[in-house]
Amino acid sequence: MKQDELKWFTREMDSYPSLAEEVRLQKEVGEAILNEETLEFRAQISSLFEKETAGQTRIRTRKYLIPGAARIAVASLAALIMLGTGIWFYTHRTIEPDRLFEMYYEPYDGLMNVRSGNSQVADLLVSAMQKYETGEFESALLMFETVLANDRNNITSRFYSGISYMETDRFSVAESSFTGVIDHKDNLFIEHAEWYLGLCYLKTGKIDEAEKLLTAIAETDGYYSRQARRISRNL
Repeated sequence: MKQDELKWFTREMDSYPSLAEEVRLQKEVGEAILNEETLEFRAQISSLFEKETAGQTRIRTRKYLIPGAARIAVASLAALIMLGTGIWFYTHRTIEPDRLFEMYYEPYDGLMNVRSGNSQVADLLVSAMQKYETGEFESALLMFETVLANDRNNITSRFYSGISYMETDRFSVAESSFTGVIDHKDNLFIEHAEWYLGLCYLKTGKIDEAEKLLTAIAETDGYYSRQARRISRNL
């Protein structure tokens, strides 16, 4: 393993305790196998010795000592093998999409951004946001949909209705809401809509679409790039 790769993997273990635990377990398994093989070899030698002495056959044993430098080399090689196994396991592991969703999904904060020339629509949107903030997503959805029926370009209502659909396990409908936000092309919710759309794809089994979208997000310098990169590594 190259020095820069070793440094990278060491930093990864410092950042992710679960990875360090996996490497430790791999090492313990390797040591257990080695100890078992050593004990078996000793038993075979002991059995052979007993058979020879029983037949009154003298055997001369010779003790071979491994030089200190060689012992260090063997120990270093064993450590590299264990570390390499840990790297392979980490880089080749996958996590179920549902589990990835649970790890990274959080509903968007209820930030107020009410814009409407219709005071009744604006008042209804304020009420919908209040329901959203208290977790009453079904009630909020009814109000969001009423707002959209009167103002189909109300992006705030469309975006938060998407989150509300996710909270009520209607991910396919949520996809449509987020797609509408993205297709609008001129609003402050596009980055967030792309992230939540990618998470919806995980839940609806559209893994190729999820990977494509999340990889694109990971390549940006946006708010969700780091999380998207981690998910992409595990798909």
